[in-house]
Amino acid sequence: MLLPRLFRLGNLVMRALPPRVRYPLAAITGRCAFYVMPRRRRVAFENFGQVLGLPWNDPLVKRTARHAFGNYFKMFADFMLMDTLTPEQIRRMVRPQGRERIDRALAEGKGVLVVTAHVSNWDILAAASAVYGYPISAVTNDLPSGGLNELVIASRERIGMKMIGLAPGSLRQIIKALGRNELVALASDLYSGDRGVRVPFFNRPAMFPSGPAALALKTGAPILPVWCRRQPDNLYIAEVEAPIEVSRTGDTQRDIQVTTERIVQFFERIIRREPDQWLVFLPVWRLEQAPQTPGSPMQPVLDPS
Repeated sequence: MLLPRLFRLGNLVMRALPPRVRYPLAAITGRCAFYVMPRRRRVAFENFGQVLGLPWNDPLVKRTARHAFGNYFKMFADFMLMDTLTPEQIRRMVRPQGRERIDRALAEGKGVLVVTAHVSNWDILAAASAVYGYPISAVTNDLPSGGLNELVIASRERIGMKMIGLAPGSLRQIIKALGRNELVALASDLYSGDRGVRVPFFNRPAMFPSGPAALALKTGAPILPVWCRRQPDNLYIAEVEAPIEVSRTGDTQRDIQVTTERIVQFFERIIRREPDQWLVFLPVWRLEQAPQTPGSPMQPVLDPS
């Protein structure tokens, strides 16, 4: 039970620190981690070099990677707070833009597949959806054992989120949630597993999960791109964009390919806008590998085709 105790201790510390202290301290901790984690640092250089179209050792690439480490630890500070944040506190932290697009998508009655990337804070994005009154299920990988996973699930369910853990029955749960006309949230910018779609990503092929596109084809649910960005005051803006067009030519594999490409174009656009808020420190363009973030909320690996 060490991990839950450490999590609760972290929660107490974060609650005791005012935001003007909490976030600078988190950023400093992240930048220290940047220097003491050489393997993650090298991967970050490779990833951000590809995103920025620059050599890995360019000063801008290094600065972006360093800031990303700081932003990751800011996100982690908020992650530890989630166990005790009230719905009103979450509403104060996250300002939504484009909620009418969610309402229009739900009006179709087929549920909504929310796709997002590991930008800024994907966890609080799902939490904000719940406290603003939208029924939402987040597809997640399990966190490390020892009681932490159960604690995190309970903290999310407390504010109205539902969690769908990746398991043999996950696909059935997702389809049932869509059948109830709910949101299903999937962070889809990391590939994990042995089946996927090869898509150009910042001018270099990478693998992405086929799940969102295949689910849209199978269920008729619209795909809604949503993301949040951290502002200089460390509050968030959650942006709901126009639905991604789902290719429906009758050629299933081609439709999955084209729809996934459109999803990845959304990822490229938001990452270009806030590159140091893209919090991915695993290899993305090494196609012989299948990177996975343990405990990463909303990361789909399902292939319902």
